[in-house]
Amino acid sequence: MALMSVFLATVSGMSSFSGWACVDLKDGQDSGGFLAALSENLEMGDRPLLTLVEGGRVYILADFTPHLSATISTLVPAWARRAITAADFDEYGVLHEVVGPDGESVHVASIDEQNEESTLPDHDTPEARRAAAELFGVDPAPLDKVSATWSLDGARPSTLGEPYLAWWDALGAPWPADFGERAMDVSKPA
Repeated sequence: MALMSVFLATVSGMSSFSGWACVDLKDGQDSGGFLAALSENLEMGDRPLLTLVEGGRVYILADFTPHLSATISTLVPAWARRAITAADFDEYGVLHEVVGPDGESVHVASIDEQNEESTLPDHDTPEARRAAAELFGVDPAPLDKVSATWSLDGARPSTLGEPYLAWWDALGAPWPADFGERAMDVSKPA
């Protein structure tokens, strides 16, 4: 994770303000078509939209674009079986979501760094963790462990991937260690 953190910190200018996604496409769906639809629906300006396709799974990092999560949720019903997203608001907090095939959140966990009473949605319940585990076909015990410990250090501003990628590991969809070496920027024409 250290090499990837150095790469990602360079890409994002030392801010963790970003959007992340892991999308499992439906059988028969083409990753190129999905990425075209994503690019069409996501306002990126001149910022990179980094993607890595591994079979039917697509990993996405959208620099300075925490609204990636909402865009992915709108695309899931047409394109995917499920998705995991993270919205990183840098020093303001983080929002982690597991999205079902209908585009609705199955599990939501957040850390709000700015408010005593969170303004971010949070549905991190044992039932929601079990629904997320079932959607990904994994044991829910690791999700329970992440839930018990993930907010202890807070969102750690300007540390990309902290702490939300712990959920991804527990769901059996770890962020690829070599993402920075293999990712393609789909915001730029080929």
